[in-house]
Amino acid sequence: GGWGEDFSSCYDKDYAKEGMVAYGDDGSGIINTAWALLALSMAKCEDVAAIRRGVQYLISRQLSSGDWPQEGISGVFNRSVGITYTA
Repeated sequence: GGWGEDFSSCYDKDYAKEGMVAYGDDGSGIINTAWALLALSMAKCEDVAAIRRGVQYLISRQLSSGDWPQEGISGVFNRSVGITYTA
């Protein structure tokens, strides 16, 4: 239901086929899904089913406290600095 990509795609400059398998949830990640939903919204995407699945994924991952579980590295800049968003 969500979207994900492994941070190695930033470093390797190539699509990371396995997505967030090692760090997310079945290949999807919270941050990647949120970014994808923002982009689809700005692009006025008409695929309501895809957007609905993404939103449902985020709802399912949110903790009872309203926070989000910590996931792996979301991106890399300067090919050496990992970016992560703490819970």
